[in-house]
Amino acid sequence: MTYKFTANHIFNEDDSYMIMLGFADDEFEPSQFVIIQKAHEYDDQDMKLGMDKLHIQVEDQSRSQYGGISAINVTGNSLVIKLDDSGKSSLKINGDIEIMVEQNHPNLKSTLFELEKIVKKENILFINKK
Repeated sequence: MTYKFTANHIFNEDDSYMIMLGFADDEFEPSQFVIIQKAHEYDDQDMKLGMDKLHIQVEDQSRSQYGGISAINVTGNSLVIKLDDSGKSSLKINGDIEIMVEQNHPNLKSTLFELEKIVKKENILFINKK
């Protein structure tokens, strides 16, 4: 089953250590959300622990993983995050993640721009068919 929701709140933040991108159904009391993070640099310990990849979280920390994304597809009002088997298992999702977005949302363009940059660094396929 696909994890599907409408993102009324979209954000991206860069604190010079990492970039964080978020999609949530509500800004103040979210019940459904996806957060994607990528550090700007990784140290030896990060690499040894497998934490040198994109980090994705769905709803709470128990549903998170480093890696697990195989592709991202943006089409019209839909952002689909395709998960590999380990991503589906860790995030407790049987299918993919589909986020409905408002084309006129003030943060959508910049967030998709940042998302494309970080997934390409991870060699993850990014398709944008606006």
